[in-house]
Amino acid sequence: MNFSLLKYNLSFIFSFSLFAFLIHPFVFKAQENYTILHIGDSHLQPNNLSGMTRYHLQKDFGNAGRGLIFPYSLAQTNGPKDFVFKSTITWTSSWITKPSAQAIGLTGISIKSKAKVGKITWVTGKDSLDYPAQKGFVFYEIEGCLNCKVSVNGSTRAYTTAHKFTDTLSFSINQDTSLLEFSGGTFTLLDLAEHAKKPGIVYHSTGVAGATFKSYNDNPNFSQGLSILRPDLVIVSLGTNESVKKWDSLAFQKEVNFMLDRIIQTLPKAKIVLVLPNENYLKVNGTFVYNSRTDNVRSVLEYIATARQLQCYDQQKAMGGKGCMLEWQKQGLVNEDHIHFLRKGYHKQGLLLASFLKPLLQEELK
Repeated sequence: MNFSLLKYNLSFIFSFSLFAFLIHPFVFKAQENYTILHIGDSHLQPNNLSGMTRYHLQKDFGNAGRGLIFPYSLAQTNGPKDFVFKSTITWTSSWITKPSAQAIGLTGISIKSKAKVGKITWVTGKDSLDYPAQKGFVFYEIEGCLNCKVSVNGSTRAYTTAHKFTDTLSFSINQDTSLLEFSGGTFTLLDLAEHAKKPGIVYHSTGVAGATFKSYNDNPNFSQGLSILRPDLVIVSLGTNESVKKWDSLAFQKEVNFMLDRIIQTLPKAKIVLVLPNENYLKVNGTFVYNSRTDNVRSVLEYIATARQLQCYDQQKAMGGKGCMLEWQKQGLVNEDHIHFLRKGYHKQGLLLASFLKPLLQEELK
């Protein structure tokens, strides 16, 4: 779907301070890192929703870092604004939503160098929040390697000769600006993350505009990305894009179960939360009409969650139930397309999700 991703700025936090106080009357500190992975579609790509959830969970359970980041600007697309990337070369981008021979990581978007030598620099914490970061990792692919080398902040891997391979590199972060350098081959950046050497929550979040369950399922690197991050909790926020396309219940069930099977096979101890998408409206003959296919999506997800004994978060119920989209529109929280939200609408959704997750984390982190 085409839409305008909204500018990311977490100065919104204080406008919800009273509501936030009401939903967490206590403070609980984790004794060790607990890793969350939240994957989804355009609702997550700008990080407005997940940024609010991350903030409140880390405030209560400890801040162990930002998690996944990505150079969306180098891919010539919009993304979170709390980090800034620059490069000495140009890149070719690829998305899981479009057919491509280019490798893609768990992030769902990748960039491939147009040169065999290049640099990327980045700075994080460019909003009102401070995400501690002392270490990180990069997941990448190299093609046509001839005495090639990859280095991040002084940590280096050197290779002799290989046609194509993937690898990871861990690195330390000792200053505000990080530097990645490569030479001797074509470099594809798949995934990149930062976190801290302290107890708390690491909240990885990634979303791709137009993504469906099938989009992630068709990515051969999906399971490898899961095994690298090793999340304790996986939150899946998908289904909106299926609701605006031709509906096939059996095909949808197959894709949902396929993704869940891959997650469970890769992460047998991880908890899974399926998010039931909220309602949306489609424009028909100039008038916005309730999209009943969303009910079908919600029913299938709820059925699968029950059958598999998974946690299920009903986002629509949390927003107020049927008719919530129109009510939120009156409050100035909904985008004019009646599918997406304005930044403050996503912030409110993120706060609602945080209030749902906190009791689960209290039980997990006893």
